[in-house]
Amino acid sequence: MNTDRFKNYQDDVKQLVLGFEAMERRGDSRYYDVEELETIIDFYLETADGDGLERSVSYGEKLFPSSNEIRLRRVHLLCFKERYKEAYSLLKQLERIEPDDTDVLYALGVVYSALEQPRKAIQYYHKAAADGYELGIIYSNIADEYVKMDQREEARNYYRRALRVKPEDEHTLYELANCYEDDGMIEQWIHFYSRFVQEHPYSKVGWYCLGEGYCAAGLYEKAVDAYQYATTIDNEFYYAYMQLSACYSAMGDQTKAVAALHDACQHTQDKAYVYFRIGEIFRFQDNAVTANIYYRKALDEDPYYAEAWHTMSTCYAFLREYDAAIDAAKRALKIDPESPIFLTTLAMIYADSGDYDNADRIFVCAKPYYSDFEQGWLALADYNIMRRNYDEALEALSAGLTDCELVLEFNKRLAYCYYMTGRRNMLYNAVRACLMEGEEGARALLDFFPELADNLEVMNIIKSYLNDEKKNTL
Repeated sequence: MNTDRFKNYQDDVKQLVLGFEAMERRGDSRYYDVEELETIIDFYLETADGDGLERSVSYGEKLFPSSNEIRLRRVHLLCFKERYKEAYSLLKQLERIEPDDTDVLYALGVVYSALEQPRKAIQYYHKAAADGYELGIIYSNIADEYVKMDQREEARNYYRRALRVKPEDEHTLYELANCYEDDGMIEQWIHFYSRFVQEHPYSKVGWYCLGEGYCAAGLYEKAVDAYQYATTIDNEFYYAYMQLSACYSAMGDQTKAVAALHDACQHTQDKAYVYFRIGEIFRFQDNAVTANIYYRKALDEDPYYAEAWHTMSTCYAFLREYDAAIDAAKRALKIDPESPIFLTTLAMIYADSGDYDNADRIFVCAKPYYSDFEQGWLALADYNIMRRNYDEALEALSAGLTDCELVLEFNKRLAYCYYMTGRRNMLYNAVRACLMEGEEGARALLDFFPELADNLEVMNIIKSYLNDEKKNTL
């Protein structure tokens, strides 16, 4: 018998539940009063034991078929099973019997929320709040409904009201921070949580949310201080260590960033992800050898971590260890065979190694998945440009340019291909398209294709366009 499930419960609850389960195993029956059955049912509900919840509710209904408390537990069971319409029907019956029952009113708020009727949910949460019980939870729930309706000012008001009643509620603390972030209210975010931690200095989530506010403002040193307070309060606070690492990376201190991730690794079951993050830090420092050591650690924890196999393949390719790179890329594809990123990476590794036949073959496999992957079309174009297959490159660029976001990246490659194939009018059109990004577009085009600076016609187009832009801004 697994007794860990009772670690947060009093011994009398444990004995009731174990007695109920022993009775079931024997096929017996015995009498429980309503309060005892409520305790047993609530245990199964709180521990998310769906089978136990079903059995205990059914048993309660046999003993007390007219008990509204047991029928309300049936509602909880239906909600657990996401059968909200059935729960709603039963609740409306209970509301007719006991129109002022706070538990029924609150449950109706929950069900209306699940049925995506936030205004009705708010109406019933307000009714449930009339007796002043559990106001922290109710106000937070009301705020959640306002978030659904994109009324974040009202949501913030109710999250703050909830925290005045229940300052330890972590959900409310996180969600209020999200509201400030969504509306870009960085100063108000920092102001609220600065005051909050003064009043509640042992709130680890309060300090964490303050750190998030400082991060959003780019005040990384202050963010580090806040996250360190959070980890001092709870030295197992995994997310605070992860954010500490992100702050140190933003400050350019990769040594401390790695150290924070090692701390995080001590306090999570998902060690694979943390090792992967460490590998990423070393990869962005062009230290592919050390990066791969950590990707390997991630894969020792989770052999099906496709992204780790994929990124390891890019590191091997950087080191020109193409056999190892191809093997790692194939392992990523075995886990996710339809990934356009993984397919494109394998194709480019083959290309870098000089195996153009296999590169062509993989690109053919990848193209059907490029509809929402602009980088794939760009990679295919670059591959064909490298091989001087300019018509094929133009075909890829034309396919990817439709509804794309990286317009400048496509147009500067188009300009290159048109130049190389002698299509002057098309070249000038592509240059003008690049200039839609202003000076940045002109600079990006010439950085990509410096030889254009020697083309008098192109440079006249660029100078004329930029001069017109300056006049228009005066």
